[in-house]
Amino acid sequence: MLKAEVIKKGMVAVAVFGTVLLLVGWRYGTFQTTEYDSYFRKAETDLRSVLAVSDTAPGILDKVVVKWQGDWTSYGEDPADMAVQIADQLNIPAVNKVEENGHTVYRSVGSSGELKIRLNVMEQLAGQWYMVVQLESSNAGREQLIQLHKLCAAQLATLGVKAVWNTSIQHSLHSNEPVNQLMKLTETRLAESLSMKAKERYTDATTIAVSYEAPKLPLAVQSGEHLVHMQMAVHEDEEHQDTRITIGFPLITIEY
Repeated sequence: MLKAEVIKKGMVAVAVFGTVLLLVGWRYGTFQTTEYDSYFRKAETDLRSVLAVSDTAPGILDKVVVKWQGDWTSYGEDPADMAVQIADQLNIPAVNKVEENGHTVYRSVGSSGELKIRLNVMEQLAGQWYMVVQLESSNAGREQLIQLHKLCAAQLATLGVKAVWNTSIQHSLHSNEPVNQLMKLTETRLAESLSMKAKERYTDATTIAVSYEAPKLPLAVQSGEHLVHMQMAVHEDEEHQDTRITIGFPLITIEY
């Protein structure tokens, strides 16, 4: 079960490493040219489908975050070269080599229009590396993000990175309604086009977070004896006097 302790006020404390977050239905292997084409087209279709679901939520879309992450084994290859190839394809600055907690990290951070891009290639063990590419945009950069998401799907498979992806979408609105009423409203709107069943719930004075089974959605994670396809949180930000609705597919992996 996804215990209530991992869903904290303001953020979902979910481990997002490939060894922990195993997306059901994802497969990795040796791709032929036609399989590459099919793979990145599916990545685009799946992202568009979950964005369409999130569009039915109240408020203004403020943020879309897509995270690609996964393991890479060097087999004698230079991880710096792999990081450079990814950065070049993403059109972000040259990678910097840093040491963090005794491990080597190759990092690059850049932006393009409305899009923010972050790359980290982190050493785990000798010859074993973990890669994270984060794409973030406002609604204005949505189409650009989708196209770069497709590029990540193809490029990471080509480089032999065993990568999976997830996305979190955030809306904001000014409302006097309590968070429980806004959650009911959002659930009602999403349920008009999506069959969903609440499975796990966390509540405090300013936040409600719920995980759902929704078999028609393309991404899922195993939680106990059932699958979670979507996680939603409604959070009242008292400091900024607004409310944020955050929807994660399959889990929320950003602060809300």
